[in-house]
Amino acid sequence: MSAKSFSIFKKSRPVYLKQTFFNSSLASKFKTIYIALIIICIFCNVIIAQVFYTNKVKNAVTKLTSQTMETISQNVDSSLNTISKTSTYMLGTSDVQNYLQNSSSSRYSILSKNLRNALYLSLESMPLVSSILIINENGTYEGAARYTMPKLLLSSPKEASWYEKLHDLKGGPIFLINGGGYFSSKDGSNYISLIRLINSTETAHPLGYMVINISMDSLLSFAQDRNDSYSGICVYAQGQIILSSFNESLNDYIKKSSPENFPSASDVFIEKERYLLLNFQDSIYDWNYLSAIKYTTFSNETKPFFLIILLTMLISATLFLFIAFYTNQALTTPLHRLMKAMKKTENGDFKHAYVTNYKDEIGLLQEAYNEMVDKIQNLLEAKIHEQKLLRQAELNTLQEQIKPHFLYNSLSAIAYLITSEQNDTAYDLVISLSEYYRESLSKGSEIIPLSTEINIVRNYLKLQKMRFPDIFDDVYEVQEEALNLPVPRLILQPLVENSLYHGIIPTGEYGIIKIKACIRNDHLILCISDNGLGMASDRLLEILGGKLETNAMSFGLRGTVERLKIFYDDKNIYQINSTINQGTEITFSLPIQKPEEHHESE
Repeated sequence: MSAKSFSIFKKSRPVYLKQTFFNSSLASKFKTIYIALIIICIFCNVIIAQVFYTNKVKNAVTKLTSQTMETISQNVDSSLNTISKTSTYMLGTSDVQNYLQNSSSSRYSILSKNLRNALYLSLESMPLVSSILIINENGTYEGAARYTMPKLLLSSPKEASWYEKLHDLKGGPIFLINGGGYFSSKDGSNYISLIRLINSTETAHPLGYMVINISMDSLLSFAQDRNDSYSGICVYAQGQIILSSFNESLNDYIKKSSPENFPSASDVFIEKERYLLLNFQDSIYDWNYLSAIKYTTFSNETKPFFLIILLTMLISATLFLFIAFYTNQALTTPLHRLMKAMKKTENGDFKHAYVTNYKDEIGLLQEAYNEMVDKIQNLLEAKIHEQKLLRQAELNTLQEQIKPHFLYNSLSAIAYLITSEQNDTAYDLVISLSEYYRESLSKGSEIIPLSTEINIVRNYLKLQKMRFPDIFDDVYEVQEEALNLPVPRLILQPLVENSLYHGIIPTGEYGIIKIKACIRNDHLILCISDNGLGMASDRLLEILGGKLETNAMSFGLRGTVERLKIFYDDKNIYQINSTINQGTEITFSLPIQKPEEHHESE
């Protein structure tokens, strides 16, 4: 597919979908709209609920964790404060004072032993303390350690970064990491070192220094709750991490950053994982307590909540769909039925539509449609009545034209007989003519039984035999069941007359006129045939087309055919077969009408 055709396809697809939607039924449109609305509502509600609940959980976790870190900070401050107060009492003990004042006497070894024993006793009273050191001005020290003694990195306190500051404080404590670089731990752990200047109780002159080391792991052991989604507590102080988190990625992130400038809560990405980073700063010791929580924790926390929301929304959506489809059915079903009723009018079925009993918009539409149907029905009935009157008038006109035609011929024949002094024959002809008209008039009825119509033909041919003796004979093959069937008056006589005058007489030979009648497939079959002159097919078409108006045969045959077409409202009720020098056969297939239809025809 070329780029141009693909572009056309992309443009035409939305148009096609739009046309498909608007061309669909109302029920399909409503269902599509309902389902789309439900999907949009569920999607929006899930997003809103997720954002809202995540923020709620985030705020709650932030508040709880911040409170936890504040509590940890307060516990640390309290512990360090307790150790600091205990150290104050230790400064003036005789063991400490004697050791520092008699560092060059012969009793030094005994004093060292006594101090070491006193320090171990003090160590037992302070469970968080790892080691205690008493250092003189020359760097010589005595100490007690719970496990191992720290390794001294400097030879004299005068080389330490805290030396001058400690003397300025005149006995106040300093808290430094690992003694401010004075020593390091052999196991690599970090210590909080409480350093104090020891003054003589007698002269108040500086004698030495006390260093109390507190293990950070021991100090914050209660805060290190290992969890895959929670980093634990990380403590940052004096430009370094003094307590590492078990999340190494977080430790690396903090080492590369400046935790002093961290906000209290922020979103950060560590190793492509999103965390909520919390920072609490201890105002006393200027320490930063940091903790990181994975955002996936929030998702896990919100899963039960979202399941409840989703279940609730599904139930609500199901109820909504049920109500929507019920409303849809209540609206579109009556409209569909009304549309179905309207389509029936295309086939001429003008019946009232009954789709609802209520007076709502559909009910008003139903009433308007039924009123329209009534008006159309009345107009059609008026038009049909008008057409019937017009048809009857045409039928009467044709019949009145046929009646005088035979009369003229009969009177001409009587006149001929009188002038030729055949008075007796003329007399018989007049009597037969009166009998003929008595039968043909039938008391003014336009519909007569077939038996009466046959009698009219018999009388007519009887008259013609008086005029033309030994010229023809008539034969009747009439089914008895057909004799009582009603037919329009004078439909056979004009055809028999045509058979005689235009079929048999022109040949100069003896001929036969045959009349048949039977019932077949709910139709009355009438057949008039002769073995006379016959005619060509083109001449037959001219006769039926009315192109030979002056010809008596044209008038008699065409007039009868037109009468029957009007009467039976059917153009395919006859068939004519004619062959030159062999004769003509005319066959009518007339629907058998019911009595009420006879009455309407009259």
